[in-house]
Amino acid sequence: MPDAKLQAVARHWATLYYATGGIPRLRDIDALQLRLALADIWILDLHDDGMPRIRLAGETLADWFGRCLKGVPLDVIYNAETLPVVQGMVQQVSGTPAILLQHARSLPTNRSFTVPFHRLALPLRNDNDAIGHVLGVSVFSSRDGHGHGAERTSIEREWIYPLAMAAAERTTTERTAAMVA
Repeated sequence: MPDAKLQAVARHWATLYYATGGIPRLRDIDALQLRLALADIWILDLHDDGMPRIRLAGETLADWFGRCLKGVPLDVIYNAETLPVVQGMVQQVSGTPAILLQHARSLPTNRSFTVPFHRLALPLRNDNDAIGHVLGVSVFSSRDGHGHGAERTSIEREWIYPLAMAAAERTTTERTAAMVA
């Protein structure tokens, strides 16, 4: 890797980070700036009940799970083994807050081998200035297993960049881009 889709999302978010003076709002995201990655992008809405719901899932995830995911809570599409991995990612990004990059493998329910993928997740604020969303992009190395979802997901490598560190430096754009390079 580097992957141009991950880089496009990271650069757009980091540019907005400085233009807006902090974590961008959902409404700041410009789909035209992300056209290269639109099929692979997803946005989660965070809810008081602790279970994020999918606001938007590009064609790649809809194809991976074999259905439209709009409005679906994460516990409906992930099994008991995979759900804690995904919830952990959401908590790292929204709770810290932080930029998160993962190199992972997913075992599709219809295959006996894993499919490698990369996932970038970034916090977004809602209109009340609270972190209310997670913007992400997942890039799979293969279409094997699409249509059935994941039996298990394992994280091989993970990078977490707490945004409190960014307040002390003006290199978040470069650092964010470098994480996915």
